[in-house]
Amino acid sequence: MTSSVRQSGFTLVKVMLLSTMASVVVFTSMKDTLVQERLSGNFQKDLNSRLQAEKGVFASADELNDYVNANSGVTADQLLLAKPGLTHGSHFDGQYATQHSKVTNADGTTSIEIASLGQKYGLDASNNMVAVFKYTEAVYEPTFKNAVTGCKGVNLSGSGLVDSYDSRNGTYEQTRASNGDVNTVIGDADVVLSGHSPIEGDVKASGILYLKGSSPVIGNVQSNTGIDISYGGGLRVKGNVLTQGFVIHRGGDISGVMRANGNVEMLWGADILNEQKETLDIQYGGTGKFELAAEHSQGGVNYSAAKFNVNPNVEAVRVYDPNSPDYDPANPDKECDPLALPANMPNVIDKNNNYKDFTVGAQQEFKFTPLSGEFTQGQGDVPALKSTNIYLFDTNKQNHGRSNKKDTEYAFGMKNVNIGSDGVVNIDGGITGGDVIWLIDGDFTMGGNSRLNIKDKSSLTIFVTGKVNLGASAQVVTEKPGITDSGWGTFSIFSSYRADPNDPSQRNKPGVKVSGTSSLYAVIYAPMTSISMTGSGQFFGTVRGATIEAHGGSGVHFDEALKDLKIGSGGTVKTPAKLVFDGWRYKHPEEFSDTDNNEVSKTR
Repeated sequence: MTSSVRQSGFTLVKVMLLSTMASVVVFTSMKDTLVQERLSGNFQKDLNSRLQAEKGVFASADELNDYVNANSGVTADQLLLAKPGLTHGSHFDGQYATQHSKVTNADGTTSIEIASLGQKYGLDASNNMVAVFKYTEAVYEPTFKNAVTGCKGVNLSGSGLVDSYDSRNGTYEQTRASNGDVNTVIGDADVVLSGHSPIEGDVKASGILYLKGSSPVIGNVQSNTGIDISYGGGLRVKGNVLTQGFVIHRGGDISGVMRANGNVEMLWGADILNEQKETLDIQYGGTGKFELAAEHSQGGVNYSAAKFNVNPNVEAVRVYDPNSPDYDPANPDKECDPLALPANMPNVIDKNNNYKDFTVGAQQEFKFTPLSGEFTQGQGDVPALKSTNIYLFDTNKQNHGRSNKKDTEYAFGMKNVNIGSDGVVNIDGGITGGDVIWLIDGDFTMGGNSRLNIKDKSSLTIFVTGKVNLGASAQVVTEKPGITDSGWGTFSIFSSYRADPNDPSQRNKPGVKVSGTSSLYAVIYAPMTSISMTGSGQFFGTVRGATIEAHGGSGVHFDEALKDLKIGSGGTVKTPAKLVFDGWRYKHPEEFSDTDNNEVSKTR
């Protein structure tokens, strides 16, 4: 009896021990399960927050790329100013916040970093990512890159020399070079070189290029339509002859090679020297007509042989970009007017102005500073000064001399300007220099023995809606030609003048005439009118017009410093800016604004 009771008690103990052990196992298993569940939950939250961070990266990348595509010339700093970052979503549903920053790499290149913070379920799950995009800024084609740009045609005759120099490095005599390029940019615009007018630079014609003169072109000649070389002897082209069309070579030497997509004809006395010893003297895609002469053969093989009759696929002279987002087929002249001057002139010069004529005549002298104007000898009406905002000076602001107002231009408004007899106008910004602006809603004329003096460190920029006439005895004296410290051209004329097509008396008449006997330094930009240069004085700077006619002994000497003249956006975009993914980068998490809770959160 006693033994049975003891056994029953022991069994109870065993059962209790087993139950306890089972409970421990169950509780341990439940704890492990709970830990696993929490780990899974945390992993899911972390994954969700990471996905939010990735969404932030992709959304930011899309936003940046969209902005770059719409603004092909934007710099990295401008991009980040416009698009500093994004915030989207809510804590419970999931949100991301991004910050964009610029990094200059060791090799000098630029990267854009997108730091993205993704969050899910409030602040319980956060994840930080940094994506790196390599940023290549736009490559600009300078607005002023040629000595002579005649959009619809160029006709150079007489004895004037076209070449180049660099005012940054010295005088014309000290820095002379052979980069005085001549070109046309619209449709089938021809270039005619006649007389004794040597060209030291490349010549590019969208139409036919006629070499009629006795002086050579010291550079390459290129045409979209054809090249016609007149009868003559000696060196005609010190470079290559390149065209998508035909070539007629009547006489003289080409020092380089000839490449033509079309037909080629060479007469007695015409020779290709191929001084660079390229494989073939000539290649042409059409028919060839050559004399049975030694100068029309290479290695004893006449140019009519099949190995020469191969289309070289010559690159075209650039005339316009039909793929440009703002290209207007009805207005291809835009290529001639990269600054869109006529379209913007109403914003520069108000048509409803109350400007008055301004005249400086015999025994009168007038002084302009950026902020004031006065007769220092004689008397007359003084032009009114007005504050304005001229779009061409968004990059380089006006130097006001003694003023600290950097974001506003000040200009003198005038109706017609006439400086005649022995009248003198001085542009003087003082010790620190200054930029003077004239707004002329009419004509600008200098005649007689008048003189316009532009002092060192100062500049004069003229916007004019009418005709410009710089007469034979008038003088424009620039003490230090080139680009001022503020980045402005010493003397610039921007003309929006266009002859009335319905007025026969205005047809073919130039809107800009330069007939002075004295040297002149200027930037002349008149894309809608013809420019006539008939004086014997030398022209330094650059000239751009619808057509260019230069006769007599007036030479054109391109100042290569003007390639750096930043007008408007700085030039025409040649290669647009680009943003390319360059990988992921680990960085310590950045601080992000918590827009929902008005606090700053950090992840580690």
